[in-house]
Amino acid sequence: MSKVLQLQFQTSKGTDYSISIDAPKEGLSSKEVYDVMNTIIEKGVFEIKGERLAEIDSARYVERTVTELEA
Repeated sequence: MSKVLQLQFQTSKGTDYSISIDAPKEGLSSKEVYDVMNTIIEKGVFEIKGERLAEIDSARYVERTVTELEA
């Protein structure tokens, strides 16, 4: 099973944008995650097609399980 932390934002023009982090550290609190997301916005770390990230939409863990089938 693989686990990804998805950070979802909106840009200054309302475009949805997400950042996926593979194998995130276990035990992160919501406050820690949202504090980092606020820092990303405040520091202008990312710009997408000339648009800066402007607001937080949500954050979530996504887990995926792959089961191989025999031929």
